[in-house]
Amino acid sequence: MTRSISICGTTILNPPDPRVLYPGLPSLPRDEDGPVFQEPWQAQAFALAVRLSSQGHFTWSEWAEALAAELAAAVERDEADDGTEYYHHWVAALEKLVASKGLAGQPELYERKEAWADAYRHTPHGRPVQLRPGFHIAYSYRQSPLIRITREDGAAKSIRVQEGHLFVCNGCCCGRTDEGFPALPLEEFKQQWKKRGFRRQFHLTISGCLGPCPLANVVLLQFRGRTFWFHSINHPQDVDAIYDYVERMLHGEPELEVPPTLAGRHFQRYSVDSCVAPELCES
Repeated sequence: MTRSISICGTTILNPPDPRVLYPGLPSLPRDEDGPVFQEPWQAQAFALAVRLSSQGHFTWSEWAEALAAELAAAVERDEADDGTEYYHHWVAALEKLVASKGLAGQPELYERKEAWADAYRHTPHGRPVQLRPGFHIAYSYRQSPLIRITREDGAAKSIRVQEGHLFVCNGCCCGRTDEGFPALPLEEFKQQWKKRGFRRQFHLTISGCLGPCPLANVVLLQFRGRTFWFHSINHPQDVDAIYDYVERMLHGEPELEVPPTLAGRHFQRYSVDSCVAPELCES
């Protein structure tokens, strides 16, 4: 009988010999019983690498080298990781190796992944996740490119040129219910940023005080040179509205105006020669 690992109802058959598995993957999250997974998709990603290797598409040594290269590249990009991102790097490495072996092309991988991500976002809780008929995102919509920048000390570093940035105020007033301000849906901002799958195109920063404090809770959205301020972002549905707006711009509508769900909380913050939203500016 071959050894198997059962995680969250998912069975992984024929894992590599631990004498090969662990030395090749020193950072692999594990305990005395074997690999440890925090979510079902991590077990599935692990199982996929095992299956492709057992079918002869690549050796386990090739896989270990590919994963090590991906982890090293993340360090080079100064992407700090406390271990929670390990399987995101695992998937990225697997996609590259699969493409290099000719098993699937990058466009095919990208478009299929986005279709499942969309299905996950639009499936009610507790129901089976199914692809939406007719949904398609072209490969042209993908992660932002890397560029090399030379620092003052002469070291060249790669950074990702992103489409935009969301700053969520978590300073002296925003979220301070003890001071009489509304609660801040902070975890919702973090979880949706990861869940929606555009972290390599669009950055999230939980910041100190952004001001103006009387309008808490405040967020600042920057997208392709445009700046938007929103106040009273107090509920999970407000976070949905912010990210839905970002997603539509990422999907090919970069000049999209502020949607009605957010228009009443959009305000002018910076001095400009002519107010871009006259109804928001006082004389």
